[in-house]
Amino acid sequence: METRVIQNLIYSYFNIVKKNISDQVPKTIMAFLINESRKIAQSELVAQIYKAGDLERLLVEDPMVVEQRNRCRNIIVALKNAEGILNEVS
Repeated sequence: METRVIQNLIYSYFNIVKKNISDQVPKTIMAFLINESRKIAQSELVAQIYKAGDLERLLVEDPMVVEQRNRCRNIIVALKNAEGILNEVS
């Protein structure tokens, strides 16, 4: 009787392991395929960027970013001035 129970438990365990492996194999294969595709795409895109010769045009900063940075700098200066005034009052 006990051997039958142990045999059933082992059989159930192996079925669970077999199911887990059969679930993980396609996921692992897809992960390897995606990573390899990502590497190939990245290297080809970088090669295209450098080959095009438009590197200077691509590196030009967006005017909106420059404007936002200047606004942030002005806010930092104003906050530092306000901090100085508050420190004088305290």
